[in-house]
Amino acid sequence: MTTISLAKPSDVNAIERLYHACKDDLLARQIFQWDDTYPNRAYFEECIKDDSVYVMKYGEQLIGVVVLDEWQSPEWEAIDWRHDHSLVIHSLMVHPERQGQGSGKALLHASEQFAKTEGYTSIRLDSFSGNEAACNFYKRHGYVERGSVHFDSKPKGHEQYVCFEKELV
Repeated sequence: MTTISLAKPSDVNAIERLYHACKDDLLARQIFQWDDTYPNRAYFEECIKDDSVYVMKYGEQLIGVVVLDEWQSPEWEAIDWRHDHSLVIHSLMVHPERQGQGSGKALLHASEQFAKTEGYTSIRLDSFSGNEAACNFYKRHGYVERGSVHFDSKPKGHEQYVCFEKELV
């Protein structure tokens, strides 16, 4: 049985393990999207305090995480967004062993449903341009590319991120 619920402080160890599994999988595929500064344990602890972390569990096993809030990177100011009242997806991850089985789609759909329920008109996110699988995943689910941003904090050659938006009808 798969469930999605608000994360509790007691989930932080499992979230950290999931993050490391996802980061290691990305690095093995030469995708330098995440590092030890973002996202990290302290980030998730703060987001849990703000009630913005949602966990997907299969039974008691944590298999997915997403952070939902309104925070947007200053770099996003240059993007031609189409909607004003937007929820933002951060750090969406599914355990590598569960990828390709519908868990990401379920977590994305739950995020969209939450946004609709809360009255948002769209949902936004960015994805590392070198992570073709992630970019294609969002496109397949109706997310429209609105532009790209450059993050100086990322490793050289891995600074370009694609910004996506989906209108919630």
